[in-house]
Amino acid sequence: MCGGSKDMSAAAPNRPSTEALVITGIGMVTPLGCNPAEVLERLRAGATAIAPPRHFDASPFACPVCASIEDFRPQDFIAEAKLIRLMSRDAQLAVAAAHLAMQDAALCSGDFHAPEDIGLFGATGMAGLPVREIGPLLKASTDAAGRFDLAKFGDAGLRAVSPVLSFKILSNMPVCFVSICENIQGPNAVYTPWEGHGARAIEAGMLALQAGDARCVLVGACDVKTHELAFLALEQLGLFQSWRRSGTGLAPGEGAVFMVLETAATALSRGAKIHARIAGSNFQCQQGPPQAAVFEAVLDGLAAPPVGAVIVAASSDPALDHAEAEALARLRIAAPLVLSPKRQLGDLFAAAAPLQVALGALAVAQLGQPVVANCFGHGTEQAAFLLVPP
Repeated sequence: MCGGSKDMSAAAPNRPSTEALVITGIGMVTPLGCNPAEVLERLRAGATAIAPPRHFDASPFACPVCASIEDFRPQDFIAEAKLIRLMSRDAQLAVAAAHLAMQDAALCSGDFHAPEDIGLFGATGMAGLPVREIGPLLKASTDAAGRFDLAKFGDAGLRAVSPVLSFKILSNMPVCFVSICENIQGPNAVYTPWEGHGARAIEAGMLALQAGDARCVLVGACDVKTHELAFLALEQLGLFQSWRRSGTGLAPGEGAVFMVLETAATALSRGAKIHARIAGSNFQCQQGPPQAAVFEAVLDGLAAPPVGAVIVAASSDPALDHAEAEALARLRIAAPLVLSPKRQLGDLFAAAAPLQVALGALAVAQLGQPVVANCFGHGTEQAAFLLVPP
């Protein structure tokens, strides 16, 4: 799976070579809002959701900011209160974004597409919860000196665990809840935990359509990196080093983005609105520190100029941003509109690639020109997509 370029108009099993893949639904829950068109306009206007966290003290960490969703109400999207209690915040965001995508595509499972004909491919971040949710477990599992005690964990600690905790920490549960809430019973897979895996979820959906395994797919991701344990994990992984070196760097965010993909023929047959066509994608495995050559390998051959917009991976890490700018310049990929969503609504990690592709599709519909989405992020897998008018 590592490396290589895919032309989405190429021949595929059980599909005519002329079959095009299109985006017919977009749903997102982000720190800049839930209305995709408004999110795009706010990004174009320079709005930002990045600020010091309000729900925990970030002073122990090198990164002082994040991008939180302040007004999300899961009950607006999930009718059963009992189901909400079983969900982590990641899952709640995922269910909301998936429902909005299906709504935007004017689809309901069982109407035009049977449940078993709809595929679901999603990505999630590392399982993690705010300290308040696992506080009783931690408290019951430590000795008088505050050290972790395995014996206490196996005895008092496990008894202190909420019975619903397992539903909240397993990385496949957000996608599971989406399948339950939207009645999706077709082929499915879960990818985790970084940006490249969010891109792989999109690719998996495209391949399922090309192979004829599904008539419609819901693809996307969710991630929440706006609590203290997420900050701790990012710190330990070295993702805050740029803050130590240069006083700037990535801002962890939270959100979920899902898209409905169909073949153009299927979309036209049901009179669906089409945001954009996915004209191509590149995937590469990065070995070693990211350099301009890595960006070039992902972007090379993907876009023929001119393009109307580029959705860049820029995250305020000077070294990475310089490498990306250098690669774009060498490949002569330039556009009147350049969007940097990570600099304005935070790095959504597993959900970053679906967000960039969704924004690219919206920009295509608005500008009527091709758009490149450079989905570069932490991890070894990197991807880029070319989106064009249908």
